[in-house]
Amino acid sequence: MSKHRLQFDFSEEGLQQLDKLKDSAGLTTRAELIRQALRLLQWTLTETQDNNASILLEKDGKLREVVFPFMSTARKESDEGSISEERLVSQA
Repeated sequence: MSKHRLQFDFSEEGLQQLDKLKDSAGLTTRAELIRQALRLLQWTLTETQDNNASILLEKDGKLREVVFPFMSTARKESDEGSISEERLVSQA
């Protein structure tokens, strides 16, 4: 599998958020954070296939509905150019 280099432009604030997320997640590189974020988005799309919401079980046992307003757009784009779990895992 060949690798491709991508470049992203972030504002100073966006870069600080990216680094804070990286550190909070215990990851060592920004690339690793992006790969993990893609895996999470792919998993979320798969798990909420026909709905735009999901249920979370909180630590205190309460159920909470979580609505993903971007899901209908993201799902459509994902279906057109799906990122397979195998491809994401092999890039880790």
